[in-house]
This record gives sequence, C-alpha cells and structure tokens, in this order.
Amino acid sequence: MQKIISLVIVVLGLSVHAQKVDLDKFYFSASYRDLPRQPLDTSYHTFSVRAETGPLSKLVIRSAEVQERVRMEGWKQLNYDAHLQVQFRFEDVIIEKSDVNENVEVLKDKNGKETGRKSSFILQVTYSYGAQSRLTDYKGQAVANYTFASRDQKRVYQSEAFPSSAEANAYFKYGLLLITNQLIKQSLNESINNLNYTLTLNYGYPQRTANDFFWVLNSRKHPEYENQHRVWIDFKQAITSMSADESVDEVKQALGPVIEYYNKVKKIYNSSSKADKKLRYASCYNLAKIYWYLDDPDAAMREANELMINGYDSKDGNRLEAAATDLKLQLRLAKRNTRHFKLNPDEYQGIGYGGQ
Repeated sequence: MQKIISLVIVVLGLSVHAQKVDLDKFYFSASYRDLPRQPLDTSYHTFSVRAETGPLSKLVIRSAEVQERVRMEGWKQLNYDAHLQVQFRFEDVIIEKSDVNENVEVLKDKNGKETGRKSSFILQVTYSYGAQSRLTDYKGQAVANYTFASRDQKRVYQSEAFPSSAEANAYFKYGLLLITNQLIKQSLNESINNLNYTLTLNYGYPQRTANDFFWVLNSRKHPEYENQHRVWIDFKQAITSMSADESVDEVKQALGPVIEYYNKVKKIYNSSSKADKKLRYASCYNLAKIYWYLDDPDAAMREANELMINGYDSKDGNRLEAAATDLKLQLRLAKRNTRHFKLNPDEYQGIGYGGQ
C-alpha cells in the first residue's frame, strides 16, 4: 500500500511539472536613440548646407528653400561657422525621349465571349537627373561623398490614359513644361529625403520607439500562469517609462524583480521535457530583450547563447545574438555606453563660439 501511495505522489508530481505550456506574444513599446553608423568627432554638433541646383530647377524652387529642408537629427543647422559642411548639388531633369504606347482591352460578355476591343494610349517619358552630396569638416578634411542619382539611371514617367494617340501626343507637346516641373519637384524631393536619411543614419541621433513583444505563458492551469502575467504587467509598466532622453537606471532598478523571476524559472523548470524547454526558452528570450533595451549587449548575448543551448527554437537565439553584437558595435563606434541621453541642439554653438 505504501508503495502505491508513493507511486501516486510521484505521478502527481510529474503531471504538475509536465503541465501544458502555451506561449503567446504580448506586445510593448520602448524608446531609445539610434546611434550614428559612421560617428564623427564627438565635439561636432553643428552643420551648414550649401545647395546648388540646375538653371531649370532654380525656376521651380529656390536654393535657400532646399537648404532649409535638409535635416540631421541631433544636430543644429547654422548658416556659417559649423563643424560640418554639407554641399548638395541637384542637376536638372533632362527628358531623353517620349513614346505613346497603346493598351488594348478585350471586352467580353457575361459568357466570356469577346464582344469588342477598346484602345487607350499612355504617354511614356524617359528622363534622368543627377544628385550628389559632399561632406567636409570645418578643417577642410573630406568626410564623405554620396551619389543619390546619376545620368546613367534612366527613369520613366507615365501619364494617365487617353482615348487617342493624338491626345496623348498633344499632352506631351503642350504640357512639356508642366511635366518637366512636376518631375523636377518629384526628383528633388526624393533626393532631399535620401540626403536627410543618409545624414541621420550615418551621423545623427534620432529618437526611436520600437514595437516589440515578450513570450508570456498563457496556459491557465500551469502553476506559473499567475506569476507570468504579474511579471508581464510589472515589465510593461517599467519599459513604458523608458525615455530616449533619460538614463535607464530607474528602469533597470524597476526591472530587477522581473529579471530575478525569469532566472528563477530557468532553475526550477530544468528538465529536458518540451514544456520545461519552452518555459526556459521564453525566459531567455525575454531576458535577452530586457538587456538589449537596457543597453547591456554582453548580458543579452549571454541569454541568446543560453537560448541556443536550450534546444527549443534556437534560431531565435541566433537573431538575438546578432542584435546584441550589432548594439555592442554601435556603442563602441559612437564611444558611448548607452542609447539613452538628452540632446540640446538649440544650445549648440559653432566653431567661433566655444563650440570647437
């Protein structure tokens, strides 16, 4: 009888430990700064812009307006005495050829039988333009050269459909100036957007709000269900308070019990069963995400490696390790230990006012 009771206790114990484990994605947002991919001297905070456009483009938009539209997040634009000079050149749109193409639509009745054909005509214009930028610092040292468009790249504009080829040809003949102006505005806008993106990516500090997720146990009968959801709420409250402009010290302190909980889960559910592996996987995954947002890539890599060793969905460990490795490189290149700090571009001064 005693043996039977002991066996029942063992079986009950195994059944509790082998509870079904379903993981669901629970979403959150977190804020930080992107760090520059090609960081410059950390004392550089200001830039100036000199824009040059072709003679036709000057009739459409003033160079001063182009200069005002150039942006580099985390930097201040000055008219002169800036640390970085951005020279931007936009070469006029040149229309190289035009064609009128016929489109034929086959008309059918409800039975699928052809009842006729309808033609429409579309004007197709092939054009090109050039756009380049050259960056130098205030010492005259070359920083970078970028080409956003060249004459070798042929682009195509298509008009709306016309009922006859004569109308399509007339649209080109009498609307050439309108088409050209439209293409200049479109091409110039695209070039300025590419310039702004390139400047901010390589040298800027834009604020970023990432949308991400945690893995949370969603099996109500599992003994960890209540704990998992309580910890999720604690985590979300802490991560929501994270700001790109402020240190993560307070957030890190608030997340201490969350980190402690997931480490505890890894120790308790340590068997080779699939259920335990899934719980350990979720714990490692969530910890890697926590450390990544807290700017601790080494700890994030450690959790990613543990996830891979765990043997459940190890490909996620590879992705998390790659993200942590990239973050570590970004921090090293930018000579910073965090992506959370306040910038004051309005207070920045040029090289002639103590900004050197």
